[in-house]
Amino acid sequence: MKTFFQTRVTFLETLAQLKKLEGPGKVTQALRVMKERETGKLCYQAEEDLSQAELSLLKDMLSARKSMWETYKQKCRESLPTWGE
Repeated sequence: MKTFFQTRVTFLETLAQLKKLEGPGKVTQALRVMKERETGKLCYQAEEDLSQAELSLLKDMLSARKSMWETYKQKCRESLPTWGE
């Protein structure tokens, strides 16, 4: 279980890495998809580890719109295997 501070630092590092992964190259795009999935996992982890007040503060500090937060979570869900296939 991460603290608020640890979670914030991890998010800032991950979002900075995502910003660097902009460009048309196939490798860059593949790395970006992987980093977006990782960011989605961080969103889920933050929702589990932090109180509602801390989570709201984190989103405010990151200027994370609800749509952005949900988009990263969706990227994470898309990477999960589906049962029965």
